[in-house]
This record gives sequence, structure tokens and C-alpha cells, in this order.
Amino acid sequence: MSDTVYKIIYFGTSDFAVPPLLALLEDGRFRVVAVVSQPDKPAGRKSELKPCPVARTARQRELRLLQPEKLRDEAVRKEIASFGPDLLVVAAYGKILPAALLAVPRRGAVNLHGSILPKYRGASPIQSAILAGEKTTGVSLMLMDQEMDHGPVFATAETPISDSETYGTLENKLAEMAAKLLIGRLADIAAGACPAQGQAHDQATSTKILSRQDGFIAWKDETAEAIARKVRAFDPWPGAFALWRRGGRVVRIKVLSIKPTLAPAHGRLTEPGTVFVTEQKYPAVMTKAGAVELITVQIEGKKASSGQALLHGYPDLAGGVLEVSAAAG
Repeated sequence: MSDTVYKIIYFGTSDFAVPPLLALLEDGRFRVVAVVSQPDKPAGRKSELKPCPVARTARQRELRLLQPEKLRDEAVRKEIASFGPDLLVVAAYGKILPAALLAVPRRGAVNLHGSILPKYRGASPIQSAILAGEKTTGVSLMLMDQEMDHGPVFATAETPISDSETYGTLENKLAEMAAKLLIGRLADIAAGACPAQGQAHDQATSTKILSRQDGFIAWKDETAEAIARKVRAFDPWPGAFALWRRGGRVVRIKVLSIKPTLAPAHGRLTEPGTVFVTEQKYPAVMTKAGAVELITVQIEGKKASSGQALLHGYPDLAGGVLEVSAAAG
């Protein structure tokens, strides 16, 4: 058994990237000489600067932490090179590494990605898999090149997606899988003993950076099944929401959990966006095809509540119509 200890510089930002970092710290074959993460950002009503999950973990473990605004600065490349890394390990960092950085490590740069490549390249692979109704997904460990999620793949691990899976629960599951995959293959990669296979680029699909507005529920354009997937895919962020024009203002309703329900057979209540009341006294909404019952909701600026409580506080919601386009909000 080799007693070589490989020096690692770890790039990561989100929760997905924390378990692989912790796994590296616990394995004596690797030494994390520095962590690179996104700069602290203002959050909350007071706009106080808060670190991302990886930066917070690095500080807790007293690791050398770099938070550059721009990776293309020559000073950044020189600082990273000064550590003499054997490998760069990247997981959900959020920025593309320039060629000059990829050339720094002696044994290459690898990336952990939350899908089975070449499907769902880009910024939101986990949410996109749920949105698309995929039955399985996984993680890929790949050699990085200058294009996003484009390089040859060393190994993958796969898992089913349950009907109750949310972005949050699936991200946690995939992060733990990514940690095991990384630790199982990284030493072989460093030693040149783990071959990589090129991707079928003609089968690649891409995902985008999500914004808060992506969570808008378009009742006339989306089916009950698609809306149910959206609620799960955007939990906990960016969150699925509906807009209700109540008098002179627009009320934003965050939709936390729903379930399909029987739609009225006829009449005015069949129009998409129309709210009716179920036998269990929950609000339900007509969609492009079918209806959904609002089980748990949250009026913006207030605490989460049941759909029943929402109707009790806003009885005029029954028979109302939720916005079918995002223009109102």
C-alpha cells in the first residue's frame, strides 16, 4: 500500500459539496491544503454577510480559505499554485475554472456532478431530474476540461428517485454518494490507475441557473402532475409559489406541499387557476389538466400553515382565481 499523501485544493460552495470535503479530511491519503469558495454574501433583512456551507465548514475546521471574486486574476492563479497541489477537486462550486487554473495541479482537476452525465449538465441537475419525472439519477466523477461538465467520466453511482423526493432530500442523498465515490476512486485517479471514458456529447442535456421567479406556478400551462413535481423540485429553494390578486395588492403564496385531488365536473370552477374547496375543507386549484389540493402553504412574511388555516384567515380565496401568468408579481 502506498504511503503517498496527495495535496488537494477543494473548490465548493453549496451543501452538496460539504460531505465530499469532510470525507477528504477524514482520509489519511489526502491533505486539503486550501479550500476555495464563493465570497460571503448579504442575507436576511439586515443584509448581514453570511458564508456559504463550504466556507462555513472550512472555517470550523480551521482550513485555509480563499474566496476570490474572480478566478481569472493572475494573483489567484499564483496563490493556488503556491500550495503545490497534486489535484483540484471541485463540487458545486458555481463558477467555471479557467484553463490557467486547470493546468496548475500535477495530476489534474476532477469534478463531482449531481447527475449521470451527459444528462443534466450545468447548474441545477438535481432539480431538473425531479422536474422531468426521472425515476433514477446519480453522481458522476469526471476529469475537468474547459467546458462545463464536458470531460471524460471516471465513475458514476446511481440511485432511484422516490415519488416523495424533494430537492433537499435528494441533494443530501447524492452528496453522501458523491463523498463515497470520490474517496473510492481519487487515489487511483492520482496514480493514473483509473481510466476515464468520454461522454456521448450528442446525448447531452443542459440545465440553467435557477432564480426565485422559476418557482411561479403557471396554472394554465402546467398539469397537476407537473406542478407536484415542481413543488418537490424547488423545496427548499427557490420554492414554488402562486400569486393571488386580492383587492389592490398581489398576495404571494408559497406552496410547500400539495396532493392531486378530484376536479369539479363542470361550471365556472373548471378554469385553470380557480380555487375551490374540497370535502376536507382544503383549498384546491384547477390546472391545465387536473387539480391540486394545497396542503401546506405560507403567505409571504408569515409562518407556514395548513391549507385549512389559510382558508380560515382568507375566506375570500374560495372561488377566487390565482394568477395564471407571472406578470403580477
